[in-house]
Amino acid sequence: MTHARVACVAPAPPGGWGIMVGIEHIPAIVTREGTPEDFDRYFEEGFRNLSAESRHLRFFTAVRELPEDVKTRLRNVDGWNHAAVIAFDAAVRDDDHPEGRPVGVARWIGREAGPPELSVTIIDDYQGQGVGTRLMDALLALARKRGVRRIIADMLRENTGMRHLCNRYNATVQPSGDPVVVRYRIDV
Repeated sequence: MTHARVACVAPAPPGGWGIMVGIEHIPAIVTREGTPEDFDRYFEEGFRNLSAESRHLRFFTAVRELPEDVKTRLRNVDGWNHAAVIAFDAAVRDDDHPEGRPVGVARWIGREAGPPELSVTIIDDYQGQGVGTRLMDALLALARKRGVRRIIADMLRENTGMRHLCNRYNATVQPSGDPVVVRYRIDV
């Protein structure tokens, strides 16, 4: 069983907010709202720390490199139509990672019609250790603050980790129109 403990490890960035939760074998998971600069700084490293299976589950293909248009879309967070929350392991800091090692990101991206779409990505070394739950807690808190009422999440049926995460938030299954894709709706 994982036991959470709260401790002050790192302050929120200027003008920002943060939630810090320690997990017994991950001393200090810190989350905060992401920026386009974070994408520039952390994306390539995070992508390299995803196995082919993790890339397959996240992007529906085991792509080795994302196309530039997808990278541009992921980078363009504005906090309203497209928001992101990043998780750091604050116990693993160095000159390149003053906030800690980046270990995951949760985001919503607005769509032309309907609620925004949710995605959660955790690097392999930190999967199954509660980081996704911490990211979802922070992302849903931000969504409430920004007036988002519901979010959808499309995932491959085989993505049991993401399905389990959505079920923790009382998500309801919606028709996806694709037999290999499950769609969940989360009321914020």
